[in-house]
Amino acid sequence: MRKEVLYAVIFGIILGGVILYGIRLANNSANILPVDDEAASVSAQPSQTPVTESFQIITPQNHAVLTEKSISLTGTGLPGTSLAIVTELDDLIIEISPEGSFSAQINLLGGENTITLTNLLSDYTTSSQTFTVIQSSTLPE
Repeated sequence: MRKEVLYAVIFGIILGGVILYGIRLANNSANILPVDDEAASVSAQPSQTPVTESFQIITPQNHAVLTEKSISLTGTGLPGTSLAIVTELDDLIIEISPEGSFSAQINLLGGENTITLTNLLSDYTTSSQTFTVIQSSTLPE
């Protein structure tokens, strides 16, 4: 029984030393970080710049109820930029034409279909828009 107690005490001392070393190392690392006084004095406030849409969807409209299994997605956008279209069935990347228009054939599932469009601009920022189209075999009267 004395052996077990001795092993437990030695193990406890070693474990405590490892924990104390980790705490000391973390405190030293936190104290070494440089502090930028100018950045610390400026408070973060949201920018008030207006968000401009880089593209616009012409057809179909949001929450449109359609009977077709495939639709033509059309819209306008900034010429020469890339547009990613993600649906439940399709993932497409298209280029917006030099005239500023785009068109793509989208396959629909029965029920609600979420379509997300993401435009990659020339300055490598993105603009996204999500809308829903409902595909039904029969339209309500």
